[in-house]
Amino acid sequence: MQLKVVGTAIVVAACAGAAVIAHADDPSARIAQSPRGLAISPVKIDRTVAVGAVNTITVSNNSAEPLDIAVTARPWTQASDGRVVPNRRAKISAMTVSASSFTLAPGASKTVDVALKSAPSKGSLYGALEVVGLPQDLAKSKGIVTGYRLVGAIRYNPATPVYKLKVGAAKVSGKPKKLTLSLRNTGNTVEPVSGEVRLKGSTGTRRASVKSTRILPGKSIAIPLLSASRLSGSYTATVSLKQGKFKTTLTKRIKVKH
Repeated sequence: MQLKVVGTAIVVAACAGAAVIAHADDPSARIAQSPRGLAISPVKIDRTVAVGAVNTITVSNNSAEPLDIAVTARPWTQASDGRVVPNRRAKISAMTVSASSFTLAPGASKTVDVALKSAPSKGSLYGALEVVGLPQDLAKSKGIVTGYRLVGAIRYNPATPVYKLKVGAAKVSGKPKKLTLSLRNTGNTVEPVSGEVRLKGSTGTRRASVKSTRILPGKSIAIPLLSASRLSGSYTATVSLKQGKFKTTLTKRIKVKH
C-alpha cells in the first residue's frame, strides 16, 4: 500500500499491500510489494503456537531515498461482511519485535525478529505485521511525498484446533439483496467455513454453494448464502456447513417481502 502525504496529512491510496483472511483461501494471497519501494520477506508467519517462538523477517528499502521504518504487530478487525484490516489503534501485547523503528538507507536491508512472548488465551493468535516506511525529510517536504505501508499475515495456529460455530439469524439485506446467515466463530482456528444451501419455496427449490470464508475466533459475520433479488414469500433454508472436521446442518424459515 502506498501512502500519499499532502503537507502533514497522510492519505491512504491503493490497497496493494493488504492481507485478507476472508474472501481468500490464504491470507497472503493478496499481499503485494513494489520492487522499487519497500519490501518484506517472508510476507507471512504461519506456525503452531509456541511461547518463545521466533521468526525472522527481512525489511528492504528498494527506493532511492532513506526511509524511516516502523514495524508493529497489530490485531485484525473484521467487518460483518468478512473483510479484515489491521486495527491501527492497537498492538498485540503477546508479541514483540526486535526493532520497532529504524532507518534504512537506499538499497539497505535489516532483519527483524518477531517473537511470541506469552500464551494466547484461546490457544491461537491471528494478526497483522504492519511495516511503514516514510521519507526522512517528511516534515520539510512540500506537495505529494510517497511513503509505503505493507501488511503481512501473522498466524499462530492452535496445537489442538477447536471447531465451533454459533448460528444466528438468517435474513435478506444489502443491495443487491442477498440471503445471509449470521455466523460466529466460537472456536480457536481460522480454517475456512464452507458448505451448501438448499432453499425451498412454493415455486420450487434453489441450491447454491456457500463460499469458503475465514472467520476470526470470537468474531461474527453475515455469511452470504445466495441472491435474493427474485425471492418473495415464505421459504425453508437448509444449510450444511463445514469447518475442518466439524460438520453441521440447520434449518431456517424465512419470509421475504418486496
